[in-house]
Amino acid sequence: MNRVIRNPKALISPFLAVVILIFCNSFEVKLSNSILGIDKTSEAIVLTAFFGLDNALPLQSAVLYSKAPGKDGMPVVFSQEIDPETLDSTDFEITSANGTRFGVEFVTLRPANEEYELRTVLLIGEFGNHPDNPPISVKIIGDLNSYSGNNYRGQSVSVIPLDEGPVLSYAEYFTFTEDYPYVEKGRGCDCPREETQMIVRTVWAGGVRAVNGNELGQNQLNDFKVTMVQGLDTIIVKPFQLADLNDNDNNIDLCLKESGIPILVKVNENIAIDPRGDKNPITKAKINSR
Repeated sequence: MNRVIRNPKALISPFLAVVILIFCNSFEVKLSNSILGIDKTSEAIVLTAFFGLDNALPLQSAVLYSKAPGKDGMPVVFSQEIDPETLDSTDFEITSANGTRFGVEFVTLRPANEEYELRTVLLIGEFGNHPDNPPISVKIIGDLNSYSGNNYRGQSVSVIPLDEGPVLSYAEYFTFTEDYPYVEKGRGCDCPREETQMIVRTVWAGGVRAVNGNELGQNQLNDFKVTMVQGLDTIIVKPFQLADLNDNDNNIDLCLKESGIPILVKVNENIAIDPRGDKNPITKAKINSR
């Protein structure tokens, strides 16, 4: 069985071991300090499955799995954080358009493996081919548990087709507390502590970049709109900065100067692309309270 790999250097050549430092933010899956309040009360469901790449995982993916280059890649996003100890490749079954059922060769929580990010599982293998026989659904057939103890077994979700652009899968808001694992600088760093009143974390169906291939940043700030409740008023604000960047995952943090209760995030179309270059449609997500 293919469990989450703790030491990917055992899977790759010495040459590719150097690439790890460039393309991966961390090898270690980081468990959150505590189970989020939302994970204790909300329903544990599979949110999205995204057919990101068809026979096209790049050479760099060998740092995740030695046989990954040239295979299919499919991120699956869950509403609650995954317990890494229960994650196994045999937990998943993919059905294609003609009814063929595929197993999964390899699964990993990387690259979205930081604390409070463990809700995206990357599936690697052969899941059918676009456009003749693409994957259409993913089913959880094993005992895959959330970090809070809920079992996803038996759930299924339709697959977002290969030629569709990335969408928002999940969003939550939070503030910096004393025990928050704050990252001040470097890959995946957090919003500026002193300037930020509220953070909205957006989780996309797959990894995203700006349409020019660079990281999302200052040029896209006006394309993110957050609906926020302030007392009896409802206002719409935009982030003054984006954070949690340069770590190749599907989490983007919106840094807000306003205080209140964020309830909805909306993103304009054609500001982000997936690894194939497909542009996002207009997309929105309800914002959960962490």
